[in-house]
This record gives sequence, structure tokens and C-alpha cells, in this order.
Amino acid sequence: MRIRSLFLLVSSFPLLAAAGPLELRDDLQRTVSLPAPGRRVVSLAPSITESLFAIGAGERVAGVTDYCSYPDAARRKPRVGGMLSPSLEAIAALKPDLVVLSMEGNQREDFGALNRLGVPVFVTNPRNLNGIAKSLRDLGALTGHREQAETLATELVRRADSLTAVAASFPRVRTLLVVSLQPLVVVGRGTFLQELLDRAGADNLAAGAATTYPAFSREAVVAGNPETLLFMADILPRGSDLASLFPEWSGLACVRSGRIHRLDPDLLSRPGPRAAEALRLLVIALHPARP
Repeated sequence: MRIRSLFLLVSSFPLLAAAGPLELRDDLQRTVSLPAPGRRVVSLAPSITESLFAIGAGERVAGVTDYCSYPDAARRKPRVGGMLSPSLEAIAALKPDLVVLSMEGNQREDFGALNRLGVPVFVTNPRNLNGIAKSLRDLGALTGHREQAETLATELVRRADSLTAVAASFPRVRTLLVVSLQPLVVVGRGTFLQELLDRAGADNLAAGAATTYPAFSREAVVAGNPETLLFMADILPRGSDLASLFPEWSGLACVRSGRIHRLDPDLLSRPGPRAAEALRLLVIALHPARP
């Protein structure tokens, strides 16, 4: 489909008559203009899809990525490919009036190509809980669901603050959160996962690393002697597998005490409306003796 034809199709799609034009600054500090709130929105990240459904804008979602699995209704939406390889043809065929993406998982080349299609592109890239709350509010404005988004964002921050206060009543715990085994990669600084770990009462042994997801040596794990080890469940089928993978870890405090926890990667790794629930699971894993 030619770019001009796509633009004419998108611009002629019926919009809410009562809704006026809006301008919003995205997380690339670009001003994005819409003639009215989006009614055919393509989401290019699972966290964005979750957020749109959570604020009540699910009926406005026209397409999602292959990895958008929550809520169940998202599975029934048309698919446009992966986060790293979305199909521009599939996106164009959906006649969107807005595409929302996250630079954390999407590529700059796709961002440029989408802009050339003539469809408004909004970038939301939350790096902490306040950023997630802002993202919810932005998506609410973009889809005409400001009130629902504000309620959800306020409750998210309130619940996270409450859980943080609970975690602060316990001693901090030496911890690593492992996201890959081969190579061994852990959560470092500058990510919303690091903020969740900090709020949950973890002293992240990789917080001083130079990168957001640093490679970590097996020897460094032994030297750090974490009291708790956290793994994304999809990389470690069973906690008991750890001994065969890393026999030198058998003397670690966390291995001796059995404090090896496998966590839902979809819940934990998506900076979206379920972030407070992810924080709750981290608090439970780090502080098993809580009242």
C-alpha cells in the first residue's frame, strides 16, 4: 500500500465528534498531535497492551504484537509480528490512527519507518514506577480514558508505596535477579526492575554495574554470596537444576537455605499496570518471615 493512500485511509477514519484535538509530549520529548483520541491503536509492546486494557481502552486496540498475552482479550486481537520485527504491511492494513511503542523493546529503524507511514507514533518508555504512572496517564489522554487512567495510576503508586513501607520493616537482603543463564545476565541499575528490587528491600549485588543488564561471572556470584537468588521462571525450569548447572554455588547462603525463587517473567518484566503485584511477589520472596 502506498504511503499516501495509507495516510488518506487513516485520516478519513471516523473519530469521536465530541472529542477535540490534543497534543502530548512523549518520552522522546516529541510533541505528538492527534485530531481526536485514538480509536484504532496498534500497540507494539506487551506492557503497552496491558496498560491500554487496564484503563478501559481495550476496544480501541486494533493490533498487538505476537508477545501480547495479557489480558486474555489481548490474545484475540490481530497480530502484527514481534517487538523487534513488526510487519509494517500488517500494521498498515489495520488502518491505525495511532501507534504506540517502547524504545526499550522496539528498534529505531521501525520507529523511523512508522513515522514515514504518516500515522502518529507515540513513544512511552517508563524506567520506574512514576514513569509507569505517567505512561498510564498518557495512554488515557491518547485514547479518551483520562479518568480511568488517573484512578489506576494513583492506585498503583499508593499500593507500591504501601508495599515499600512493609519491606522497610525487615532487614535488607543480598540479592541477584537473573534474567539469563547462558550467558549469565542479571538486573543492574537504571531499570524499573532495579527500583522494584530496591523497594522490596533487596541489596542488589549488581547495582553498581555499568550497564542495565550486565553479564555476571559465576565467581562474582560466589564472592557476593547472595542470601536470595531470583530467577525468571522461563530460564530455570526447577530450582533443583541449579546445583547441576553451577556446582560451585552449593555453598552459597541462598542455596543452603533453599531461598531460590522462580518468578513469572511476564508479570515481573513488563513495566505496566501489574508492577505493584510484581513488587508484592518480590517482597514475599525476599522476606519469607514476614508476619
